[in-house]
Amino acid sequence: MIRRGDALKFLVTFNNRTDKPIAVRLPRLLEDTTKLSWRVTDASGHLLPPHIHAGRALPFCPVTSPLSDWDIEVLAPHETRDYSYRAGDPSDDFSFPGKGFYRVSLTYILDASTRITKAPYEVPSDEPAYTPDEKLAMFKQTPRIETTSNEWPLYLID
Repeated sequence: MIRRGDALKFLVTFNNRTDKPIAVRLPRLLEDTTKLSWRVTDASGHLLPPHIHAGRALPFCPVTSPLSDWDIEVLAPHETRDYSYRAGDPSDDFSFPGKGFYRVSLTYILDASTRITKAPYEVPSDEPAYTPDEKLAMFKQTPRIETTSNEWPLYLID
């Protein structure tokens, strides 16, 4: 149960259930083919339309290219990583028309076909086990992934 104006908090984790490391990345640009997207329906199952955010594209440096090996993270076998900070709040993107029941889910799509290059210089990494070249090679072998969370029932009260 939530009240209008409450911040909605969701736990978003990636879990590598395989015995091999997996290269993943999160969305970075507005028109990115890799994305996290919310889906919100009302009690009748009708999809709520999202807000249109004009000029909301995320900036990027034209020198380093829009996407580089810095955007790739490697999940070790059986590793779980929290990405809640990147999912945001669905109430930032949707207008809930009034009190009542809603169902919310989050879809993650990873599109490894996007052009990603090696950054022009290296920066200290949290993943010293993988060089930029190794991360790029691993990422290019990652198949397209699409997964959707469970639906969360919400009841909005005034």
